[in-house]
Amino acid sequence: MTKFFSFFKKSIIIIFIIIFLLELVSFILLKFDHTELFAIRNYTEKTNDKRIFTLKKSYSVNELDHIYKGETFLIITSNERLRISKKDNKISNYINSNNIENKFLFLGDSVPFGYGVDAEDSIPFYFKKYNKDLTVLNGAIPSYSLAQSIERYEKEFQSIKNIKYIYLQIYSPAPEYALLGIDWDVNDNWANFSEQVLRPYHLVNINIPIYGDSFFLDFLRKKIVRIAHKKKKTGSMETKVFNKDSEEKFVNHINSNLNKLHSLIKNKETQLILASTNVPEFSKDSRTESLENAINLLNKTFYNFSLKNEKVHYFDMGSELNVDSENMFIDFCCHLSGNGASLMALELTKLMKNE
Repeated sequence: MTKFFSFFKKSIIIIFIIIFLLELVSFILLKFDHTELFAIRNYTEKTNDKRIFTLKKSYSVNELDHIYKGETFLIITSNERLRISKKDNKISNYINSNNIENKFLFLGDSVPFGYGVDAEDSIPFYFKKYNKDLTVLNGAIPSYSLAQSIERYEKEFQSIKNIKYIYLQIYSPAPEYALLGIDWDVNDNWANFSEQVLRPYHLVNINIPIYGDSFFLDFLRKKIVRIAHKKKKTGSMETKVFNKDSEEKFVNHINSNLNKLHSLIKNKETQLILASTNVPEFSKDSRTESLENAINLLNKTFYNFSLKNEKVHYFDMGSELNVDSENMFIDFCCHLSGNGASLMALELTKLMKNE
């Protein structure tokens, strides 16, 4: 019996050491792994509609950024599912009908949300500092697509009174279209591609209290998804996978969603600001030609929509941010540093005053 317990004890120690080493190596490798996984996060919850998920109410978490820096940033949400600063009150009635102040609503994904930084270094927070006469609402959510952002406006924000401006900035569906080409579908988004790839592997989610998610499982998932991405990009993808029909479908999808949003606000005194997707110059070599083309096509469609419709403005900061991209962005994708967010907020303020 003594031998059994001794063997059992040694086995447990060996297993613990192996797990520790796997976690340590994975943590280090993740610092150099720029693959993103898009799933329901601990500050979001699933919905039974086209939003797929939304922010949790009155939630606080020190989110660990596994993707790039391995550091934490604070996420706090209000009772009305908005990202707020730690200086704000979670239960304040930001969008209550009794609040008659003029409002500025940010819609979109992780960039206007301020992923990777505290709320105090996000575009909405700086914009609020420069425009104290406005109630600024951060209604963006990381990993949201164009369709999800507009669906969220319809489901959660449409009834809000005195919204004077809506700011919309998104990345998706450009990456999905760049990856899938003629196989791209209008329902593809950040959330479902990795799920489709990982589903056959039956990888469980392990979330350890205090510690959080397993670095090894996170790295393994990213490795599988990255291999799937590479397989999609093998061969002469640029000439065989993309054609005029797929490009037309992509543009029509964008215009269809913008028309939906424009229709929802047409009887209101609301102006729409369409912001370009901005990516750092220092990561240009890591982007495929198909992704560059998809981003350019997305921005061009936004710009053309602003020319054809009243009360719609196009806001392009790509050039300004890339004067010093390493100071303005925190990662290879598109997420802004506090300096980048401050510059965006300042130029956005100027745009409003010139209209």
